[in-house]
Amino acid sequence: MSGSDSVEEDAWAFLPKREGSVPVVDNVEKRARGELRGEMRSVSLKRRAWPIAISLALVALSGMLTEIVATSHLLTIAGPKSLSIVFPLGGVGLLLVAAIQFRFIDQSARLPLLRSVTIGYGLMYSIAIALVLASVVETIATSVVVLLGDQLNFLLPLIIWSLAGDEFNVAEGRKIFGWIVSWTYGGQVLGLLVTVICPSIFDHFNISLPVALCIVPVLTLVIGLWLPRALKNSAAFTGLHKGESSSESVKSAWEFIQGVPVWKMFLLSSVFTFIAGMTSFLAYFGGAERLLGADSGSLQTHLGGVTLVSFSSCWLVQKVASEKLQDKIGIPGALIILPIAAIVSAVLLAVGIATDSVWFVLVGISIWLVPRWSIDENARRAALALVPDERRARVSFIVDLGPVAIGLLLAAPLSAIGFITGKQWLVPIVALVFAIAALVPAWKVRQGWEESLLNWRLRRRKQNKVIDF
Repeated sequence: MSGSDSVEEDAWAFLPKREGSVPVVDNVEKRARGELRGEMRSVSLKRRAWPIAISLALVALSGMLTEIVATSHLLTIAGPKSLSIVFPLGGVGLLLVAAIQFRFIDQSARLPLLRSVTIGYGLMYSIAIALVLASVVETIATSVVVLLGDQLNFLLPLIIWSLAGDEFNVAEGRKIFGWIVSWTYGGQVLGLLVTVICPSIFDHFNISLPVALCIVPVLTLVIGLWLPRALKNSAAFTGLHKGESSSESVKSAWEFIQGVPVWKMFLLSSVFTFIAGMTSFLAYFGGAERLLGADSGSLQTHLGGVTLVSFSSCWLVQKVASEKLQDKIGIPGALIILPIAAIVSAVLLAVGIATDSVWFVLVGISIWLVPRWSIDENARRAALALVPDERRARVSFIVDLGPVAIGLLLAAPLSAIGFITGKQWLVPIVALVFAIAALVPAWKVRQGWEESLLNWRLRRRKQNKVIDF
Protein backbone atom coordinates (compact mmCIF):
# COMPACT_ATOMS: atom_id res chain seq x y z
CA MET A 1 0.00 0.00 0.00
CA SER A 2 2.82 2.38 0.79
CA GLY A 3 4.33 1.71 -2.65
CA SER A 4 1.02 2.45 -4.24
CA ASP A 5 0.71 5.67 -2.28
CA SER A 6 4.19 6.62 -3.36
CA VAL A 7 3.35 6.06 -7.04
CA GLU A 8 0.14 8.05 -6.70
CA GLU A 9 1.99 10.91 -5.07
CA ASP A 10 4.49 11.02 -7.92
CA ALA A 11 1.79 10.79 -10.59
CA TRP A 12 -0.04 13.81 -9.23
CA ALA A 13 3.01 15.72 -8.09
CA PHE A 14 2.48 18.39 -10.78
CA LEU A 15 -0.59 19.67 -8.88
CA PRO A 16 0.17 22.37 -6.28
CA LYS A 17 -0.44 21.37 -2.66
CA ARG A 18 -3.06 23.37 -0.81
CA GLU A 19 -0.57 24.81 1.62
CA GLY A 20 1.66 25.92 -1.24
CA SER A 21 -1.06 27.55 -3.28
CA VAL A 22 -0.73 31.09 -1.90
CA PRO A 23 2.69 31.90 -3.45
CA VAL A 24 1.52 30.69 -6.86
CA VAL A 25 -0.92 33.64 -7.07
CA ASP A 26 2.01 36.01 -7.01
CA ASN A 27 3.61 34.45 -10.06
CA VAL A 28 3.98 37.67 -12.02
CA GLU A 29 5.96 36.08 -14.85
CA LYS A 30 3.09 33.91 -16.04
CA ARG A 31 0.71 36.85 -16.03
CA ALA A 32 3.16 38.93 -18.05
CA ARG A 33 3.53 36.19 -20.63
CA GLY A 34 -0.26 36.04 -20.97
CA GLU A 35 -0.40 39.77 -21.57
CA LEU A 36 2.33 39.46 -24.19
CA ARG A 37 0.33 36.79 -25.98
CA GLY A 38 -2.64 39.17 -26.08
CA GLU A 39 -0.46 41.83 -27.66
CA MET A 40 0.87 39.35 -30.22
CA ARG A 41 -2.65 38.38 -31.13
CA SER A 42 -3.46 42.03 -31.80
CA VAL A 43 -0.43 42.46 -34.02
CA SER A 44 -1.29 39.30 -35.94
CA LEU A 45 -4.87 40.44 -36.52
CA LYS A 46 -3.73 43.81 -37.82
CA ARG A 47 -1.29 42.15 -40.18
CA ARG A 48 -4.10 40.08 -41.65
CA ALA A 49 -6.53 43.03 -41.73
CA TRP A 50 -4.42 45.79 -43.26
CA PRO A 51 -5.24 45.06 -46.95
CA ILE A 52 -8.97 45.26 -46.12
CA ALA A 53 -8.42 48.39 -44.01
CA ILE A 54 -6.46 50.20 -46.73
CA SER A 55 -9.03 49.24 -49.38
CA LEU A 56 -11.88 50.60 -47.26
CA ALA A 57 -9.87 53.80 -46.70
CA LEU A 58 -9.44 54.25 -50.46
CA VAL A 59 -13.16 53.57 -51.02
CA ALA A 60 -14.00 56.13 -48.32
CA LEU A 61 -11.68 58.71 -49.87
CA SER A 62 -13.23 58.19 -53.31
CA GLY A 63 -16.78 58.18 -51.98
CA MET A 64 -16.42 61.40 -49.97
CA LEU A 65 -14.64 63.18 -52.81
CA THR A 66 -17.37 62.18 -55.25
CA GLU A 67 -20.23 63.06 -52.92
CA ILE A 68 -19.02 66.56 -52.02
CA VAL A 69 -17.54 67.68 -55.36
CA ALA A 70 -20.28 66.22 -57.59
CA THR A 71 -23.15 67.28 -55.31
CA SER A 72 -21.82 70.84 -55.00
CA HIS A 73 -21.44 71.05 -58.78
CA LEU A 74 -24.95 69.70 -59.33
CA LEU A 75 -26.47 72.16 -56.83
CA THR A 76 -24.68 74.99 -58.65
CA ILE A 77 -25.82 74.10 -62.18
CA ALA A 78 -29.28 72.69 -61.43
CA GLY A 79 -30.35 73.79 -57.92
CA PRO A 80 -31.59 71.76 -54.92
CA LYS A 81 -34.64 70.43 -56.81
CA SER A 82 -32.25 68.31 -58.87
CA LEU A 83 -31.53 66.25 -55.76
CA SER A 84 -35.22 65.39 -55.58
CA ILE A 85 -34.67 63.47 -58.81
CA VAL A 86 -31.20 62.14 -58.08
CA PHE A 87 -32.02 60.75 -54.62
CA PRO A 88 -34.79 58.37 -55.83
CA LEU A 89 -32.65 57.33 -58.79
CA GLY A 90 -29.86 56.58 -56.33
CA GLY A 91 -32.20 54.34 -54.35
CA VAL A 92 -33.34 52.52 -57.49
CA GLY A 93 -29.73 52.13 -58.61
CA LEU A 94 -28.67 50.62 -55.30
CA LEU A 95 -31.57 48.15 -55.37
CA LEU A 96 -30.93 47.14 -58.99
CA VAL A 97 -27.21 46.56 -58.56
CA ALA A 98 -27.85 44.74 -55.28
CA ALA A 99 -30.40 42.53 -57.05
CA ILE A 100 -27.86 41.68 -59.75
CA GLN A 101 -25.19 40.79 -57.18
CA PHE A 102 -27.59 39.17 -54.71
CA ARG A 103 -27.48 35.78 -56.34
CA PHE A 104 -23.70 35.59 -56.60
CA ILE A 105 -22.27 37.47 -53.63
CA ASP A 106 -22.38 34.57 -51.15
CA GLN A 107 -21.74 31.80 -53.70
CA SER A 108 -18.93 33.03 -55.92
CA ALA A 109 -15.41 33.71 -54.80
CA ARG A 110 -15.72 37.30 -53.56
CA LEU A 111 -12.34 38.55 -54.73
CA PRO A 112 -12.87 37.89 -58.46
CA LEU A 113 -16.33 39.43 -58.04
CA LEU A 114 -14.75 42.48 -56.39
CA ARG A 115 -12.31 42.81 -59.29
CA SER A 116 -15.13 42.77 -61.85
CA VAL A 117 -17.23 45.29 -59.90
CA THR A 118 -14.41 47.80 -59.36
CA ILE A 119 -13.25 47.66 -62.97
CA GLY A 120 -16.84 48.25 -64.09
CA TYR A 121 -17.22 51.24 -61.78
CA GLY A 122 -13.85 52.62 -62.88
CA LEU A 123 -14.86 52.59 -66.52
CA MET A 124 -18.29 54.16 -65.86
CA TYR A 125 -16.70 56.86 -63.71
CA SER A 126 -14.17 57.68 -66.42
CA ILE A 127 -16.86 58.14 -69.07
CA ALA A 128 -19.14 60.25 -66.84
CA ILE A 129 -16.31 62.50 -65.60
CA ALA A 130 -15.07 63.03 -69.17
CA LEU A 131 -18.56 64.23 -70.16
CA VAL A 132 -18.69 66.61 -67.16
CA LEU A 133 -15.30 68.11 -67.98
CA ALA A 134 -16.29 68.48 -71.65
CA SER A 135 -19.61 70.14 -70.59
CA VAL A 136 -21.53 67.60 -72.66
CA VAL A 137 -24.98 66.90 -71.13
CA GLU A 138 -23.38 68.32 -67.99
CA THR A 139 -26.37 68.04 -65.66
CA ILE A 140 -27.04 64.42 -66.63
CA ALA A 141 -23.35 63.46 -66.47
CA THR A 142 -22.94 65.11 -63.05
CA SER A 143 -26.04 63.29 -61.82
CA VAL A 144 -24.53 60.02 -63.00
CA VAL A 145 -21.35 60.78 -61.03
CA VAL A 146 -23.45 61.45 -57.92
CA LEU A 147 -25.28 58.15 -58.46
CA LEU A 148 -22.00 56.29 -58.89
CA GLY A 149 -20.85 57.93 -55.66
CA ASP A 150 -23.86 56.37 -53.90
CA GLN A 151 -22.84 52.98 -55.25
CA LEU A 152 -19.28 53.52 -54.11
CA ASN A 153 -20.29 54.71 -50.63
CA PHE A 154 -22.80 51.98 -49.87
CA LEU A 155 -22.37 48.93 -52.12
CA LEU A 156 -18.63 48.45 -52.49
CA PRO A 157 -17.97 48.65 -48.71
CA LEU A 158 -20.55 45.88 -48.18
CA ILE A 159 -18.59 43.58 -50.47
CA ILE A 160 -15.30 44.39 -48.73
CA TRP A 161 -16.88 43.97 -45.29
CA SER A 162 -18.14 40.56 -46.45
CA LEU A 163 -14.49 39.70 -47.12
CA ALA A 164 -13.68 40.79 -43.58
CA GLY A 165 -16.43 38.51 -42.28
CA ASP A 166 -14.92 35.61 -44.24
CA GLU A 167 -11.46 36.28 -42.86
CA PHE A 168 -12.25 36.88 -39.18
CA ASN A 169 -14.45 34.93 -36.80
CA VAL A 170 -16.72 36.61 -34.24
CA ALA A 171 -14.12 36.83 -31.47
CA GLU A 172 -11.50 38.22 -33.84
CA GLY A 173 -14.02 40.63 -35.32
CA ARG A 174 -14.70 42.22 -31.94
CA LYS A 175 -10.99 42.98 -31.65
CA ILE A 176 -10.26 44.16 -35.17
CA PHE A 177 -13.41 45.66 -36.74
CA GLY A 178 -13.09 48.93 -34.81
CA TRP A 179 -9.51 49.27 -36.03
CA ILE A 180 -10.63 48.66 -39.62
CA VAL A 181 -13.41 51.25 -39.28
CA SER A 182 -10.85 53.79 -38.04
CA TRP A 183 -9.00 53.44 -41.37
CA THR A 184 -12.16 54.45 -43.21
CA TYR A 185 -12.12 57.69 -41.21
CA GLY A 186 -8.60 58.34 -42.45
CA GLY A 187 -9.78 57.95 -46.04
CA GLN A 188 -12.86 60.08 -45.47
CA VAL A 189 -10.90 62.85 -43.77
CA LEU A 190 -8.29 62.86 -46.55
CA GLY A 191 -11.02 63.07 -49.19
CA LEU A 192 -12.75 65.87 -47.34
CA LEU A 193 -9.50 67.79 -46.91
CA VAL A 194 -9.12 67.67 -50.69
CA THR A 195 -12.63 69.06 -51.16
CA VAL A 196 -11.98 71.91 -48.72
CA ILE A 197 -8.55 72.87 -50.11
CA CYS A 198 -9.28 72.40 -53.83
CA PRO A 199 -11.50 75.47 -54.45
CA SER A 200 -8.84 78.03 -53.50
CA ILE A 201 -6.03 76.20 -55.33
CA PHE A 202 -8.05 75.39 -58.44
CA ASP A 203 -9.43 78.93 -58.60
CA HIS A 204 -5.87 80.34 -58.49
CA PHE A 205 -4.86 78.22 -61.50
CA ASN A 206 -8.25 78.56 -63.22
CA ILE A 207 -8.92 74.79 -63.04
CA SER A 208 -12.46 73.43 -63.05
CA LEU A 209 -13.44 71.91 -59.70
CA PRO A 210 -14.72 68.60 -61.21
CA VAL A 211 -11.11 67.86 -62.28
CA ALA A 212 -10.61 66.61 -58.71
CA LEU A 213 -12.93 63.70 -59.56
CA CYS A 214 -10.34 62.22 -61.93
CA ILE A 215 -8.60 60.49 -59.02
CA VAL A 216 -11.69 58.39 -58.26
CA PRO A 217 -11.57 55.89 -61.17
CA VAL A 218 -7.83 55.47 -60.60
CA LEU A 219 -8.32 54.53 -56.94
CA THR A 220 -11.23 52.24 -57.82
CA LEU A 221 -9.08 50.31 -60.29
CA VAL A 222 -6.23 50.12 -57.75
CA ILE A 223 -8.55 48.46 -55.23
CA GLY A 224 -9.88 45.97 -57.79
CA LEU A 225 -6.45 44.93 -59.01
CA TRP A 226 -4.49 45.00 -55.72
CA LEU A 227 -6.85 43.62 -53.03
CA PRO A 228 -7.46 40.23 -54.71
CA ARG A 229 -3.68 39.76 -54.93
CA ALA A 230 -3.15 40.79 -51.31
CA LEU A 231 -5.79 38.31 -50.04
CA LYS A 232 -5.14 35.45 -52.47
CA ASN A 233 -3.96 33.09 -49.68
CA SER A 234 -6.64 34.08 -47.17
CA ALA A 235 -9.98 32.52 -46.23
CA ALA A 236 -11.70 35.26 -48.23
CA PHE A 237 -10.33 34.00 -51.55
CA THR A 238 -12.76 31.12 -52.02
CA GLY A 239 -16.53 31.19 -52.36
CA LEU A 240 -19.08 28.72 -51.11
CA HIS A 241 -19.64 27.27 -54.59
CA LYS A 242 -23.29 26.44 -53.93
CA GLY A 243 -25.50 27.01 -56.90
CA GLU A 244 -28.81 28.80 -56.27
CA SER A 245 -31.32 30.59 -58.42
CA SER A 246 -32.12 34.24 -57.77
CA SER A 247 -35.39 33.36 -56.06
CA GLU A 248 -33.62 30.79 -53.88
CA SER A 249 -31.00 33.37 -52.89
CA VAL A 250 -33.64 35.90 -51.86
CA LYS A 251 -35.64 33.22 -50.07
CA SER A 252 -32.54 32.01 -48.20
CA ALA A 253 -31.71 35.46 -46.84
CA TRP A 254 -35.32 36.33 -46.08
CA GLU A 255 -35.87 33.04 -44.24
CA PHE A 256 -33.01 33.96 -41.94
CA ILE A 257 -34.54 37.35 -41.13
CA GLN A 258 -37.99 35.82 -40.66
CA GLY A 259 -36.56 33.01 -38.53
CA VAL A 260 -34.72 35.29 -36.10
CA PRO A 261 -37.45 37.63 -34.82
CA VAL A 262 -35.20 40.47 -33.63
CA TRP A 263 -33.76 40.76 -37.14
CA LYS A 264 -37.21 41.62 -38.47
CA MET A 265 -37.39 44.39 -35.90
CA PHE A 266 -33.82 45.41 -36.74
CA LEU A 267 -34.77 45.71 -40.41
CA LEU A 268 -37.93 47.71 -39.64
CA SER A 269 -36.07 50.06 -37.33
CA SER A 270 -33.33 50.54 -39.94
CA VAL A 271 -35.88 51.38 -42.66
CA PHE A 272 -37.59 54.06 -40.53
CA THR A 273 -34.24 55.42 -39.33
CA PHE A 274 -32.80 55.84 -42.83
CA ILE A 275 -36.00 57.33 -44.22
CA ALA A 276 -35.62 59.94 -41.48
CA GLY A 277 -31.89 60.34 -42.07
CA MET A 278 -32.05 60.70 -45.85
CA THR A 279 -34.99 63.12 -45.62
CA SER A 280 -33.01 65.21 -43.12
CA PHE A 281 -30.00 65.05 -45.42
CA LEU A 282 -32.05 66.38 -48.34
CA ALA A 283 -33.38 69.15 -46.10
CA TYR A 284 -29.79 69.98 -45.15
CA PHE A 285 -28.63 70.29 -48.77
CA GLY A 286 -31.58 72.54 -49.59
CA GLY A 287 -31.02 74.64 -46.49
CA ALA A 288 -27.29 75.01 -47.17
CA GLU A 289 -27.92 76.12 -50.76
CA ARG A 290 -30.50 78.68 -49.63
CA LEU A 291 -28.42 80.06 -46.75
CA LEU A 292 -25.04 80.13 -48.50
CA GLY A 293 -25.98 80.85 -52.10
CA ALA A 294 -25.28 78.79 -55.20
CA ASP A 295 -21.55 79.45 -55.70
CA SER A 296 -19.90 76.09 -56.39
CA GLY A 297 -16.66 76.85 -54.57
CA SER A 298 -18.29 78.13 -51.36
CA LEU A 299 -20.79 75.26 -51.35
CA GLN A 300 -18.02 72.69 -51.79
CA THR A 301 -15.92 74.30 -49.05
CA HIS A 302 -18.92 74.41 -46.71
CA LEU A 303 -20.17 70.90 -47.36
CA GLY A 304 -16.65 69.49 -47.21
CA GLY A 305 -15.82 71.41 -44.03
CA VAL A 306 -18.96 70.29 -42.20
CA THR A 307 -18.42 66.68 -43.18
CA LEU A 308 -14.72 66.93 -42.28
CA VAL A 309 -15.55 68.11 -38.75
CA SER A 310 -18.18 65.37 -38.46
CA PHE A 311 -15.85 62.59 -39.51
CA SER A 312 -13.04 63.91 -37.34
CA SER A 313 -15.52 63.63 -34.48
CA CYS A 314 -16.32 60.10 -35.68
CA TRP A 315 -12.64 59.21 -35.45
CA LEU A 316 -12.45 60.64 -31.93
CA VAL A 317 -15.56 58.73 -30.83
CA GLN A 318 -14.18 55.57 -32.41
CA LYS A 319 -10.82 56.00 -30.71
CA VAL A 320 -12.06 56.93 -27.26
CA ALA A 321 -15.58 55.68 -26.67
CA SER A 322 -17.11 53.44 -29.35
CA GLU A 323 -15.69 50.08 -28.26
CA LYS A 324 -16.14 50.84 -24.56
CA LEU A 325 -19.71 51.94 -25.14
CA GLN A 326 -20.55 48.80 -27.09
CA ASP A 327 -19.00 46.63 -24.36
CA LYS A 328 -21.07 48.44 -21.76
CA ILE A 329 -24.50 48.59 -23.44
CA GLY A 330 -24.07 45.72 -25.94
CA ILE A 331 -24.83 45.56 -29.66
CA PRO A 332 -28.61 46.19 -29.33
CA GLY A 333 -27.98 49.15 -27.03
CA ALA A 334 -25.59 50.66 -29.57
CA LEU A 335 -28.10 50.10 -32.39
CA ILE A 336 -30.73 52.25 -30.68
CA ILE A 337 -28.46 55.31 -30.62
CA LEU A 338 -28.90 56.20 -34.32
CA PRO A 339 -32.72 56.50 -34.16
CA ILE A 340 -32.31 58.79 -31.15
CA ALA A 341 -29.72 60.84 -33.05
CA ALA A 342 -32.11 61.07 -36.02
CA ILE A 343 -34.75 62.61 -33.72
CA VAL A 344 -32.36 65.24 -32.34
CA SER A 345 -30.97 65.96 -35.82
CA ALA A 346 -34.43 66.53 -37.32
CA VAL A 347 -35.44 68.92 -34.53
CA LEU A 348 -32.26 71.03 -34.89
CA LEU A 349 -32.55 71.13 -38.69
CA ALA A 350 -36.17 72.29 -38.46
CA VAL A 351 -35.20 75.06 -36.04
CA GLY A 352 -32.19 76.07 -38.15
CA ILE A 353 -34.12 76.27 -41.43
CA ALA A 354 -37.09 78.05 -39.83
CA THR A 355 -34.86 80.69 -38.19
CA ASP A 356 -32.25 80.93 -40.99
CA SER A 357 -29.59 79.83 -38.49
CA VAL A 358 -26.76 78.09 -40.30
CA TRP A 359 -25.29 76.93 -36.99
CA PHE A 360 -28.39 74.92 -36.05
CA VAL A 361 -28.30 73.38 -39.52
CA LEU A 362 -24.63 72.46 -39.17
CA VAL A 363 -25.00 70.93 -35.71
CA GLY A 364 -28.18 69.14 -36.76
CA ILE A 365 -26.63 67.27 -39.67
CA SER A 366 -23.49 66.53 -37.65
CA ILE A 367 -25.57 64.82 -34.96
CA TRP A 368 -26.82 62.45 -37.66
CA LEU A 369 -23.44 61.87 -39.31
CA VAL A 370 -21.30 61.19 -36.22
CA PRO A 371 -23.17 58.18 -34.75
CA ARG A 372 -24.07 56.98 -38.26
CA TRP A 373 -20.43 56.40 -39.17
CA SER A 374 -19.05 55.46 -35.74
CA ILE A 375 -21.20 53.80 -33.08
CA ASP A 376 -23.89 52.49 -35.44
CA GLU A 377 -21.37 51.31 -38.04
CA ASN A 378 -19.49 49.30 -35.42
CA ALA A 379 -22.67 47.80 -34.00
CA ARG A 380 -23.93 46.75 -37.45
CA ARG A 381 -20.63 45.05 -38.33
CA ALA A 382 -20.66 43.20 -34.99
CA ALA A 383 -24.29 42.11 -35.51
CA LEU A 384 -23.65 40.89 -39.06
CA ALA A 385 -20.60 38.92 -37.89
CA LEU A 386 -23.08 36.63 -36.12
CA VAL A 387 -24.73 35.67 -39.41
CA PRO A 388 -23.45 32.42 -41.00
CA ASP A 389 -20.88 32.93 -43.76
CA GLU A 390 -23.09 31.50 -46.50
CA ARG A 391 -25.78 34.16 -45.89
CA ARG A 392 -23.94 37.14 -44.46
CA ALA A 393 -23.53 39.31 -47.54
CA ARG A 394 -27.11 38.74 -48.69
CA VAL A 395 -28.51 39.47 -45.22
CA SER A 396 -26.30 42.57 -45.17
CA PHE A 397 -27.77 43.68 -48.50
CA ILE A 398 -31.25 43.48 -46.98
CA VAL A 399 -30.67 45.05 -43.54
CA ASP A 400 -27.87 47.47 -44.53
CA LEU A 401 -28.31 48.43 -48.17
CA GLY A 402 -32.09 48.02 -48.32
CA PRO A 403 -32.92 50.70 -45.72
CA VAL A 404 -30.49 53.18 -47.32
CA ALA A 405 -32.04 52.59 -50.76
CA ILE A 406 -35.58 52.94 -49.40
CA GLY A 407 -34.54 56.11 -47.59
CA LEU A 408 -33.19 57.58 -50.84
CA LEU A 409 -36.35 56.58 -52.70
CA LEU A 410 -38.76 58.14 -50.20
CA ALA A 411 -36.75 61.20 -49.17
CA ALA A 412 -37.64 63.13 -52.35
CA PRO A 413 -41.44 62.65 -52.30
CA LEU A 414 -41.50 63.28 -48.56
CA SER A 415 -39.52 66.48 -48.98
CA ALA A 416 -41.91 67.68 -51.69
CA ILE A 417 -44.01 69.20 -48.91
CA GLY A 418 -41.29 71.83 -48.56
CA PHE A 419 -41.39 72.79 -52.25
CA ILE A 420 -45.21 72.75 -52.36
CA THR A 421 -45.75 74.91 -49.27
CA GLY A 422 -42.58 76.98 -49.55
CA LYS A 423 -41.83 76.08 -45.91
CA GLN A 424 -38.64 74.04 -46.00
CA TRP A 425 -38.62 73.57 -42.22
CA LEU A 426 -41.51 71.12 -42.65
CA VAL A 427 -39.16 68.61 -44.34
CA PRO A 428 -37.18 67.74 -41.18
CA ILE A 429 -40.49 67.61 -39.28
CA VAL A 430 -41.53 64.78 -41.62
CA ALA A 431 -38.17 63.14 -40.91
CA LEU A 432 -38.87 63.50 -37.18
CA VAL A 433 -42.05 61.41 -37.48
CA PHE A 434 -40.15 58.49 -39.02
CA ALA A 435 -37.31 58.80 -36.51
CA ILE A 436 -39.77 58.50 -33.62
CA ALA A 437 -41.40 55.49 -35.32
CA ALA A 438 -37.98 53.78 -35.50
CA LEU A 439 -37.66 53.75 -31.70
CA VAL A 440 -40.35 51.11 -31.16
CA PRO A 441 -38.77 48.26 -33.19
CA ALA A 442 -35.30 49.35 -32.00
CA TRP A 443 -36.42 48.88 -28.40
CA LYS A 444 -37.83 45.44 -29.25
CA VAL A 445 -34.44 44.50 -30.68
CA ARG A 446 -32.82 45.44 -27.40
CA GLN A 447 -35.35 43.45 -25.37
CA GLY A 448 -35.10 40.26 -27.45
CA TRP A 449 -31.42 40.26 -28.40
CA GLU A 450 -30.05 37.88 -25.76
CA GLU A 451 -32.74 35.28 -26.45
CA SER A 452 -32.11 35.51 -30.19
CA LEU A 453 -28.49 34.44 -29.74
CA LEU A 454 -29.73 30.93 -28.94
CA ASN A 455 -31.38 30.63 -32.36
CA TRP A 456 -29.82 27.83 -34.41
CA ARG A 457 -29.82 30.03 -37.54
CA LEU A 458 -26.98 32.07 -36.06
CA ARG A 459 -24.67 29.04 -36.00
CA ARG A 460 -21.62 29.63 -38.18
CA ARG A 461 -20.38 26.75 -40.29
CA LYS A 462 -16.69 27.48 -40.19
CA GLN A 463 -14.63 26.86 -37.11
CA ASN A 464 -12.92 29.70 -35.31
CA LYS A 465 -9.43 29.91 -36.64
CA VAL A 466 -6.49 29.79 -34.26
CA ILE A 467 -4.60 33.05 -34.44
CA ASP A 468 -1.07 32.30 -35.51
CA PHE A 469 1.93 34.26 -34.43
